Amino acid sequence: MPADNDTVLEDLSFGLNNKYEIINYKMEETGNNGYPENNDQENKFINDLKHAGEYFKKNNVKYIVYGRGYGTYNEHGRKSIRNILKCYAEDVLLPTDLIMNRIADLKINAISVILPYTRARGITDIQMFSEKNIKIEHDFYLNTDDGKLIAGIKSDELCNLFKENADKIKNSRIIVIQCTALHTAEVIERLKLFSGNVVLSSNSVLIDYLSKKIQ
Repeated sequence: MPADNDTVLEDLSFGLNNKYEIINYKMEETGNNGYPENNDQENKFINDLKHAGEYFKKNNVKYIVYGRGYGTYNEHGRKSIRNILKCYAEDVLLPTDLIMNRIADLKINAISVILPYTRARGITDIQMFSEKNIKIEHDFYLNTDDGKLIAGIKSDELCNLFKENADKIKNSRIIVIQCTALHTAEVIERLKLFSGNVVLSSNSVLIDYLSKKIQ
């Protein structure tokens, strides 16, 4: 279930070497602030999730990937999305939850975050980590809030950001690249080599999880 672009579909196809058949269902936007703001928007969002779930179940989908930011900016929202969709597939995957789990497994409570957004837009992501008592050591921004423009950000821009902030990047214990709209599948290994540290992106954690399920 991607946002208003196809990046997560493209990254999953690349990272999984087309070992999964990927079925796509795009939901309509509900509100403008990343979460339902009134009862009508909430009811529409829940109904849209159920319609998506029914579509996936009809197509015998094993894993549902919720690749949108909408509704995921706090733990309650992510839990609600999982609870609504879990009856339609074997598992429901939200990138933020997978990232949080990896951070917990590594027993590190401080990270650096790279966001494609402006700082004003990125505050919701920063708060999301703070909610889980994860300290942000450094935060970096690519300064666009449009999902379609984010999808057009080239790998070189990420590499340049790493190089321009090399001292901070190399001193970071974990680097998290947020947003499924940002292409990372083809560049993630280069970023790991450059930083010498753990680098997790919204799409790479999905690829890692699903790759293990194939084995």
